[in-house]
Amino acid sequence: MGNDTMVREDVLQLLREAECSEEFTRQFAAAMDQESVAGQLRLLRAQRCRQLERLHDEEHKLDQLDYLRYRLEKQLPGGTVREGART
Repeated sequence: MGNDTMVREDVLQLLREAECSEEFTRQFAAAMDQESVAGQLRLLRAQRCRQLERLHDEEHKLDQLDYLRYRLEKQLPGGTVREGART
């Protein structure tokens, strides 16, 4: 075992903290058991893409809320809420 080898429990904890699914975690653990670094990297790339897509979906939702807030603020006298009243 080299210095660069990550401890299995540390890796699984990182995956839990990243809110990876149980299925993904099982697949990743299996790739670890097979000592397939290429397989682990493939899984991580795919997981990162899925999580990035979810992030973009959440950003879109925030954009929609910001647009609604903008439209409502335009209806106020002066066109905006005073700075201290914003959330």
